[in-house]
Amino acid sequence: MRASHETYTKVAENCSEYLPKDKKGSLRATNSISENTHGVSCESCGHFDKEEFCRLDLYDKIVDEIE
Repeated sequence: MRASHETYTKVAENCSEYLPKDKKGSLRATNSISENTHGVSCESCGHFDKEEFCRLDLYDKIVDEIE
């Protein structure tokens, strides 16, 4: 794991491009975080790959902004 679950959660909550996946890994139709913040994390984002990197290269920028 590249970062803690808490960090992944904070980053996803502050990411304008967060794209949630359902439990099966399929993308959901909405990316509205206000709809349900339970489970919001980079780990549940469609832009986060299996090597734990953001394909949009937004992770480091967001971490710098929230720290």
